[in-house]
Amino acid sequence: MIFVYLAALWLWAGMNAMFAATTAPDPVASPPTKAPTSKGTHLTWGDCVRLAIANNPDLQASREAVLNSDAVRMGAYSQLYPQISASFGDSRTYEVNGLYSANNYATSYAAQITLSQTIFNGFATKGGIDQARAQLHLAFANLNAQKASTSYSLKTAFAQLLYSQQLIILSRNVLEIRRNNAHLVKLLYEGGNEDKGAMLLSQANLDQAVNDLDQSVRTYDLSGLQVAVQIGQDLPTPVVGEGALTTQPLIPKPDFRQLAILTPAYFQKKDEADAAAAGITIAESGWYPTITAAISGTRQDTQLALRNHGWSAGFNVSLPIFEGGQTYFNVKAATANLRGALASLRSGTDQAALTLAQAFKAMVDSEDNVRIQQELLEATALRYKIADANYRNGLMSFQDFNSITDNYVNQQQTCLASQRDAVIAEANWELARGLGAIP
Repeated sequence: MIFVYLAALWLWAGMNAMFAATTAPDPVASPPTKAPTSKGTHLTWGDCVRLAIANNPDLQASREAVLNSDAVRMGAYSQLYPQISASFGDSRTYEVNGLYSANNYATSYAAQITLSQTIFNGFATKGGIDQARAQLHLAFANLNAQKASTSYSLKTAFAQLLYSQQLIILSRNVLEIRRNNAHLVKLLYEGGNEDKGAMLLSQANLDQAVNDLDQSVRTYDLSGLQVAVQIGQDLPTPVVGEGALTTQPLIPKPDFRQLAILTPAYFQKKDEADAAAAGITIAESGWYPTITAAISGTRQDTQLALRNHGWSAGFNVSLPIFEGGQTYFNVKAATANLRGALASLRSGTDQAALTLAQAFKAMVDSEDNVRIQQELLEATALRYKIADANYRNGLMSFQDFNSITDNYVNQQQTCLASQRDAVIAEANWELARGLGAIP
C-alpha cells in the first residue's frame, strides 16, 4: 500500500508539471495596427490616395475624356467665325490638232482666297454649342463618378490588406492555441485520461490551423496585388499597410431624395437630357433657310507671276423645299430621344435615392455588428479562459472544452471580418453619394 501511495503521489506531481508546461496563451489579444516591419512597400491610406491620383489609369482616362469634350465644345464655336481659305492651282493641257499640225501645249496658274460667313443656319450652330456644352458637363460628371468608384475600390483593397495582415497574426495565435491543446490532449491520452478520438480531433484542429495560416498568407499576397492595381503602379513586395480598420462616426439619417440630386449619377442623367434637348434644336434647323455671304479674290495667268486678277462677292439664301421627309423624321427621333432621357432621369433619381437608403442601412448595420461582435468576443474569450482551466483540472469534458475553443477561435475571425466589412460598407456609402478620398 505504501508503494501504491508513493506511485500515485509521483504521478500527480508529474501531471502538475505537465499542465504548467502547456499553459495556453492569453486569449484576449488586441489586434495589431500594422504588420511587422519588413522590406517592401509601406503604405498609409494617405499614400494610397496620393499614388492613385497620380497613376490610376481609369482616372487618367476620365480626365482625357474631359479634355476631349472641352476641345469639341470649343470647336463648336467655330461656325460663329468667318471661314478663310486659300488655294493655288497649276494645270497643263495638251491638244492634238491633226496628223500634220503642231500639237498645242498650254499651262495656266490660278490662285484664290475666299472669306465666307454663315449668317444664319437655322440655329444649328446654337444647338451644336449647347450639345457640346452638355457633353462636357457629362464628361465632368463621369469623372466625378470615376473618382468615387476609384476611391471605393482603393479603400476596399486597403481594408482587405489591413484585414489580411491582422488575419495572419490572428491565425498564428489560433495555431498556438491548437498546438497547446493538441499537446495537452495527447499527454492526457497517453496517461489514460482521454480517448483516442479526442486526440485525433485535436490533431485535426491543429492541421486546420496550419492550413488557415497558409491561406491567410496567400490572402495577404493577393491583397497587396489588389492595392497595386488600384494605385496603378507596380509595388515592391511585400506591400505593408499601416493603419487600423476604423470608421468615421455615424451621421444622422439624411434625406435620401435631397442627396440623390447631388450625386454624379443624377448629373449624368441630367446632362444626357440636356444633350438630347439640344439635339432637337439641331434637327429643327432643317426647317429654316441657310444664309451665307462670301467674298473672294483671284489671280491667274499662263505664267508666273500672275498678272490677271479679279474679285467677286455674293450673298446666298438656301431654303429646303422637299428633302424626302428627312427633317421631319430627324425631329421626331430627337424628340423621342429627349422623352427617353427625361424618363431615364426620373428613374435614375429614384434609383439613386434607393441606393443611398440601402447603403446607409448597410453602413449602420455593419457598425452595430462590430460592437456586438466585440462583445461576443469578450464573452467567448472569458469562457475559453475558464474552460481551459477547468479542462486542465479535469472538471470539464473534452467535447465541451473543444466546443468552447471552437467558438472562441471562430469569434476572433468573425470580429475581425466585421471590422473589415464596416469599412467596406462605409466606402459603399461614399460611393453611393459620389464622394470619396480622391478630390
